[in-house]
Amino acid sequence: MRRQERYIINGALIIGGATALIDILMQWSEHKDKGIDFTWDSYNGMRTLKRSFIGASVGGGLGYVYYCYRIREEAKLPFNSDNYIKRILTEEHLKANPAVFKRVVSYREKVKHWMADKFGNKLVALPEDTGSFYKRTAINSNYDLDIVLPFRKNSYSSLEEMYYDVYEKVGKAFDEKATVTKQTKAIGITFENNGDPIHFDIVPGREINNYAVEKDLSLYVKPDWIWQRGSSFKTNVSVQKNITVNKPEARIAIKLLKTYRDRNDLPLPTLMIEQCVVDALSENNFGVYASPTENLLNCMDFISKKIEQKSLIDIANSNNNLHNKVSDMQRSYISNQLQRDIKRIEENPRYLKEIFEC
Repeated sequence: MRRQERYIINGALIIGGATALIDILMQWSEHKDKGIDFTWDSYNGMRTLKRSFIGASVGGGLGYVYYCYRIREEAKLPFNSDNYIKRILTEEHLKANPAVFKRVVSYREKVKHWMADKFGNKLVALPEDTGSFYKRTAINSNYDLDIVLPFRKNSYSSLEEMYYDVYEKVGKAFDEKATVTKQTKAIGITFENNGDPIHFDIVPGREINNYAVEKDLSLYVKPDWIWQRGSSFKTNVSVQKNITVNKPEARIAIKLLKTYRDRNDLPLPTLMIEQCVVDALSENNFGVYASPTENLLNCMDFISKKIEQKSLIDIANSNNNLHNKVSDMQRSYISNQLQRDIKRIEENPRYLKEIFEC
């Protein structure tokens, strides 16, 4: 919840609650003056409700006025947007808590070693790290570890058999130590370690031609309903893994946008963020600026326009439209929210605090 909303809601609750309490006391006094017992039957709850509603409306208005006053006063103070962004990045750095990071890496190695031993004769390559943890775009407040299991072409008779064999073996091995779940294309494993969940997405895939050269895999897509049939999905592991290689500014912008997304509850898929950021900061579009604030605003502007288009093709699968993951209404909402925030930040750079301190 943003500060503006918080001030309005708090104002409404405080003044509305106080009004209700005052009206109850007034009714009690009125009853006493008339010599009437103050009971539930004699109490006029509708009057209290009406007055508290009026009080809440006034309180909400006062909360908004106070918010505007604070914003005007704060705008007079010095503010360095780039320094503020660096602070956000420090908070969201994976090694912000070295002990937790060390445990996560330890769990990752154990899981990978187990999979290599269990499926080794069927694998065309060792289990591979992918996802944001590998690409260095993960944020401390919300991340998981993605591991791809690349199986040989002749390892299973079908993708469905491959998927469920991995699920069953993972379940038997980790069921007592973790929660194992079936996901759309992956098998989820969540360990509890001192109250901190450590989540893995294990993605089994079967090579299409020559995985060592092309890195193409076919994944099984689990149906949403039991009466539906599963399907297949093609992806290129190399393209996904290397999208941010030698692009440090893009990695920074991706982490900032993922933090912005999570703190503002925006249904913006990570793949969409990554692909749009890399495209936005390319020489064909905005290019890279020295200021991370400028790069962030340019990426926000780029996404707001891209997300309104009919399609956004997945660079790892030309048949996959990333927009299918988000409804038309959600895409319109995201685009409008991005544009509103860009405008407010351009008018007052301190508004960055509003979008990150929700």
